[in-house]
Amino acid sequence: MTKGTAVPETTPVGESSAVSFSLSFLLQLVAILVGAVWGYSQLDARIRVIQNSSAQHDESIDRIESTISLTQDQPISSDYVQNTNIKEILRRLDVIEHRMFDAYRPRQ
Repeated sequence: MTKGTAVPETTPVGESSAVSFSLSFLLQLVAILVGAVWGYSQLDARIRVIQNSSAQHDESIDRIESTISLTQDQPISSDYVQNTNIKEILRRLDVIEHRMFDAYRPRQ
């Protein structure tokens, strides 16, 4: 040991050994322990909720991806309706055009 430092005497631990501390210190330790357990349970519950929602989102993404791959090459319904409308308008224009030419053709 170094010079000038006193080594305290050690007492062996046995059946007659005792520890004494205040009741307020014991209550503080219990309160800290209860708080730590409660905080851990809250954290664990939040992690479980996130895991469950993550699993649900993964399933939704898989379902969307499979739907996309199945319908990728199919015509879009709005395009089909628009194309049908355009075809009908073109047909009507042809009818009008024929009526105009028939009306202005010289009659023999």
